[in-house]
Amino acid sequence: MQIEDNTDRAGNSFPGQRRIDPFRFPSPPRPGSINIPTTIENVAFLIDELGYTVRQNVIKKTIEITMVDENGNSKTVHNSTIASAAILHGMSVNMLSWFLQPIAEANAYNPAAEWIRSKPWDGVDRLSDFYATVTTAEGYPADLKNTLLYRWMLSIVAAALEPFRFKSRGVLTFQGKQGIGKTRWGQGLINDEKLRAEFVKEDHHLNPTDKDSVLGAISHWIGEIAELEGSFRKDMSKLKGFITSDCDKVRPPYGRDTIVYPRRTVFYGTVNDPKFLVDPTGNTRWWTIRAKALNHTHDINMQQVFAQLAIDYEAGEQWWLTADEEAMLERLNKDHCVVSAIQERIEDVLDLELKTDPHNPAMTPTELLTTILGMARPTNAQCRDCGAALRELLGDPKRIQGRDKWRIPLRQGSAPSSTIEGPPPAPGEVY
Repeated sequence: MQIEDNTDRAGNSFPGQRRIDPFRFPSPPRPGSINIPTTIENVAFLIDELGYTVRQNVIKKTIEITMVDENGNSKTVHNSTIASAAILHGMSVNMLSWFLQPIAEANAYNPAAEWIRSKPWDGVDRLSDFYATVTTAEGYPADLKNTLLYRWMLSIVAAALEPFRFKSRGVLTFQGKQGIGKTRWGQGLINDEKLRAEFVKEDHHLNPTDKDSVLGAISHWIGEIAELEGSFRKDMSKLKGFITSDCDKVRPPYGRDTIVYPRRTVFYGTVNDPKFLVDPTGNTRWWTIRAKALNHTHDINMQQVFAQLAIDYEAGEQWWLTADEEAMLERLNKDHCVVSAIQERIEDVLDLELKTDPHNPAMTPTELLTTILGMARPTNAQCRDCGAALRELLGDPKRIQGRDKWRIPLRQGSAPSSTIEGPPPAPGEVY
C-alpha cells in the first residue's frame, strides 16, 4: 500500500517523492523506526516501485537509469531522483552509490551486440563492396588490404560478442595525405546516426597516461587514434600495453572503487607522414594501409556486414593475423619506420651482399662508430642506435673475444687503410 503520492495542483506526479509502505520492503524498518534499512535488496525494490530501470551499458561503461513515460517512451532519469526518494525513506544516500553498481551489473546490456544481432544475415556477401571503400596507393598488395580489413572488422565483432576478456591484436592504420577521408571513413562503419554517435569515437588524440583521454577512448565500441604520430610522442610502452590490454580499469564518478571491465573497444589510427613508426620493435600492432582515397558515403548495409562477420566469428575464425600475414605486414611496415641519422650513415658504408662473409671485420657498435664513421666520442644514445641498426640489418651479434660483435660487411672504399680485418671466424661461427 502506498502511503503518500505527491502531486502538484495540476495533478502532475513526482514519482521520486512518493512514500511507499515501509513494510513492503524486503527488509522492513526495525521496531520503533520508520527508516528503511539501506540494503541492496531494498534499493532495488525502491527503484522497481518507482518504475525505473537501472542498467549498465557495457560499451560505454556507464549506469543508465530510465523510465517509461505516459506515452510509452523511454527517457533518462538522473540518479538524483533516486537519491531524493531514498532520503524520503530514511535510506543512506552515501550507501546508495555503492549499491547502484551491482544492481546495474545484474541488468547489464550490450547495445553493440544487440545491433549486430538485430537482424540475421540475409546471405548476401557485402565484404567485397566494403573492401572497395578503401583505395590503396600504387603498389600496395590488394590481398593484404583485404586481409587487414577483414580481420580488423572481425575483431570489432569479437569485442562485442566475446564472452570473456577480448584482446585486440592490431590497430588498423590509414597512412595517406590529408583530406582523403581517413577520419570520416570511420563514420561509415555505422549507418544509424544515433548509434554512430554512441559507438564511434572520432578524432581522438589518445594519451595513455591521461585518465580522461583513456576514458573517452574506451567508452566507445570503435575509436580513432587521430594523428597517430602525436600519440607516439607519449609513453610508447604504455601505449602498446594499452592497445592490447584485455581489460579497462575505471573509477566511475558515482563510485568509490576502481572497477575492472572487459575491453570492448577496437581502434583505428590515422596518420599523414609516411615515416611514422618510431619504435623498431612491436610494429605489427599497426596494421598499416597506404591509402589513396576512402569512401565514407557508401550505402552498404553495415549491420548486415557485421551480421555476416558474426557468423565467421561464431564458427571460430580468428581476428588476429597468421604468421605469414604478420610477416608480410612487417616487411611493408619497414617502409614506414623512421630511420635515425646513425642508421643512414651505417647503411652508406655497408655492402649487404657481403654480409655472409665470415672474414668481415668484427666490431662492436662503439668500434664501428669510431673506426669507420670517425666519431671520436659517440654518446650512449648513438651507440644504442648503432646497435639497433646493426641488429636490424645484420641480425643478432656473435660472441667474439668475449664481447658481442657483428661481422661488418664494409663497402669497398668505406674503411680507412688502418682498419684491421678482425679475428678469423671461430669454429662453428655460421652465417
